[in-house]
Amino acid sequence: MDKNIFNAILRTDFKSFVIKVFNEVSPGSTYMDNWHIDVICDAVMNMYDGENRRLIINMPPRYMKSIICSVALPAWLLGHNPKINVGCVSYNDELAAKFANNCRDVMQSDWYRDLFPMTRLHPSRQAINDFETTQGGGRMSTSIGGTFTGRGVDWLIIDDPQKAADANSEASRTKLNDWFGTTAYSRLNDKATGKILLVMQRLHQDDLTGHLLDTNAGFKVIKLPVIATEDETWIIKNRIFGTTQTITRQQGELLHPARENVQIVAEIKESMGEYAFVAQYQQDPCPPDGGIVKESWLHYYTMTQAEGIDPGMYRRIFLSWDTANKTGEQNAYSACCVILMTRENDKYKYYLVDVVRGKWEMPDLIKQVQALYHKWRYEKGGGGLVKLLIEDKASGTQLIQMLSAQRDEHGYKYAVESIKPETDKVSRLMGVSAYIENSTLLFPHDKTPWWAAFKKELLDFLNAKHKDQVDALTQCIIYAHTLI
Repeated sequence: MDKNIFNAILRTDFKSFVIKVFNEVSPGSTYMDNWHIDVICDAVMNMYDGENRRLIINMPPRYMKSIICSVALPAWLLGHNPKINVGCVSYNDELAAKFANNCRDVMQSDWYRDLFPMTRLHPSRQAINDFETTQGGGRMSTSIGGTFTGRGVDWLIIDDPQKAADANSEASRTKLNDWFGTTAYSRLNDKATGKILLVMQRLHQDDLTGHLLDTNAGFKVIKLPVIATEDETWIIKNRIFGTTQTITRQQGELLHPARENVQIVAEIKESMGEYAFVAQYQQDPCPPDGGIVKESWLHYYTMTQAEGIDPGMYRRIFLSWDTANKTGEQNAYSACCVILMTRENDKYKYYLVDVVRGKWEMPDLIKQVQALYHKWRYEKGGGGLVKLLIEDKASGTQLIQMLSAQRDEHGYKYAVESIKPETDKVSRLMGVSAYIENSTLLFPHDKTPWWAAFKKELLDFLNAKHKDQVDALTQCIIYAHTLI
């Protein structure tokens, strides 16, 4: 092919440029083409063309996302505009330096200099983590928690911001999410026109992807699971000929079978386990059949059955509260599970009959607790069999103290039991899971308003953003078991 034509293609078609970059930085590897590369390149170019300013790409590891987004894209942007500033972020300094070094090698190559003759690196400003062009643009890189060296950016590219090993650490996730809002986002030169590209594998419901989708409505999401969970249709632009191409993938098809076939994917799943595989390879941090508790374990009752239970069989009615200390948008909820404990044919049963959840300051929280207590003790006829279980921690401690010093509207003291958990949240659910599996703990079959949210939290517990409802449930079952 004529060199001028070839260079024109590289300047116009980003995917062709990506392939050239791959061969430059991975000379010992063979490029394997696949449709997902077209999808990513097209989505990135839509950003470049101004169609959107915020993009998240969720995909498995080792599918070329970093070469495309952290190496090729900054070089492409600086080739077309040597005055632009690009900020690149990875989870540690070593990874950030690797991508930066690859990008700098590309920009110093003969073919790149021939392709973009107006873009040259400044001879005295070629540090790996911050190299500049002769026209004032450049590529800056840092790790999570780090800072950019004094300059703003026009593009912010965040590539794998968190190690998989840190995903279950709430402190680590909070640190990352806070860093994005306080440091990374503030580096955009113009908040109205600046571009943010996040490319990562999902790790947790509250990872950076989850956080941004909860707090920023403007992000477009490209989700590429290794096994399609539904039929997919992608419309790709050909920017050379001005045409479009439709790409389809059927449910159950692999992302790139020539690279990772069915056997390899199965081996990966077996090696890393279901929880990690569903998150990192399927881009869904909630296992479809549950985590600690499987959906197939759930056993149901109808409200008619519950209401028809002979009151003489009631052993206890528990109002189990897990209370939050703050009411901010990112804080946990206060939640109460109402559990009916019975003895039937010499066997104990637990019925989850109601769940209440909300964010209340202390005065309103007290009112909620009192109202629910009155409902089940008096309106529902529970009488002296009703007991409040409240975790003795944070706001719960204050709540216990206040209720213990009061009487209800009929002049009786509140039946309050202070609960001090001895194990962590996960261990408590694991301890209760057998009651769920063997149908000792039953759930409502009827479509109650609270059931969908509760069920999702129960099945997704390991990766759930909030665990208040399930905490209230396990607190009750563990306490009730001590009474048997």
